[in-house]
Amino acid sequence: MEELLPQILNDTISLQDTFPLLIDREVDYINEAKELFDGEFYSYSLLAIWNAAVNNLKRKVEAYGVELWSSVVKDEPGRKKHDGDGDTISERWSNVDDLTLIAGATKLGLLNPKAGKTLEMINWMRNHASPAHDSDHRVEREDAIGLILLLQKNLFEQPIPDPGHSVSSLFDPIKNKVHTPDELNVLKDQINSFRPQDIRISFGFFTDLLTAGEEPSTTNVIALFPTVWEKSNDDLRKALAIKYHTFIIDPDTDGSLDEGAKTRVFEMLVTLDAVHYIPDGTRARLFRRAAQQLAIAKDTSYGWKDEEAASRSLLQLGTSIPEVAFIEVFQEILSVYCGNYWGRSDSHFSLKDFIEVLNTDRLRIVMKIFREIDRVQAELFSPKAKNFAVQLLTSFEVRLTLEAHKKELTDTLEIIKEL
Repeated sequence: MEELLPQILNDTISLQDTFPLLIDREVDYINEAKELFDGEFYSYSLLAIWNAAVNNLKRKVEAYGVELWSSVVKDEPGRKKHDGDGDTISERWSNVDDLTLIAGATKLGLLNPKAGKTLEMINWMRNHASPAHDSDHRVEREDAIGLILLLQKNLFEQPIPDPGHSVSSLFDPIKNKVHTPDELNVLKDQINSFRPQDIRISFGFFTDLLTAGEEPSTTNVIALFPTVWEKSNDDLRKALAIKYHTFIIDPDTDGSLDEGAKTRVFEMLVTLDAVHYIPDGTRARLFRRAAQQLAIAKDTSYGWKDEEAASRSLLQLGTSIPEVAFIEVFQEILSVYCGNYWGRSDSHFSLKDFIEVLNTDRLRIVMKIFREIDRVQAELFSPKAKNFAVQLLTSFEVRLTLEAHKKELTDTLEIIKEL
């Protein structure tokens, strides 16, 4: 049976003519691989193919956008400092590990999964199956043929990316000037045309620009982030919330010049109505602080305007109060909601949103707060405040199913009426 070799190992063709996308250096590596393959040095042949593949990837990353590549490898291990001032590819990439290059190219979609896995296999063979290693896993002729064929089809035959038709075309406009509303709409339409992979890249890049806080990028990102957010999955959304959480528990991670990354990320989460993505511990801290401001406003003489402002601030966090802070927060909500001897402020219009989302378990906790927490009972001696409390509790009845829970509500109402 006649053996079919990958074209790039075929001595009867011209590599420059058959693979016009390759440059001289890559052709030299592949010719070296041919000679080694013909001499039955299959593992060394793969090393030469590896060098050609890595050089090809470096060119593709530079064509697509090194800044984008840098943004997706920031959390990858290994060296990743690309020197844009270098005269040659080797100089520019001398402080970047090959595996880091490959990881970033894969995330950007410049290296498809087949080619990525092929390079992983060659790397494993470099470290475990080369002649320099005492191993039973020798590289056979068939191994080399299969791996080289995969790279031929999935890397060497693939065109250099055109930045004008990719996600990278979005970023220079964002960094170069503050845009008019019409220009922003064009950029939003461009984002809406992106594939999921492009959205992942955009999300990471926008997050980096937001935390850096440099203008005009920040102004543009604030305007465009909601469009990227709408097309993002929950994993990406949680990543932004985790970024804020990290700034809270480790402030030294804020590398921005003005050290304002934490505030910018939090404001973006509020704008996106995304505070509920923040981990419970950090979110509890936010709700407790907002509830403390509500308590201060409640205790201020002639403080109804303060109550209304504090209630709006609390509502900006959303209604997902963590369990660990629920009683602390809700006693302040109820205290303001029910008012005092003179009546109540318009805060109840904001605070009713917290009440409307209560499930059965939390309705029962609220009833317990009415029965046991002095802070809530303090104003209920007055007819107006007591009437608001009774109206609120009575509204719970239609939301309760079990008779035991309805009995609990009746007992709570009796306690409040007797205050």
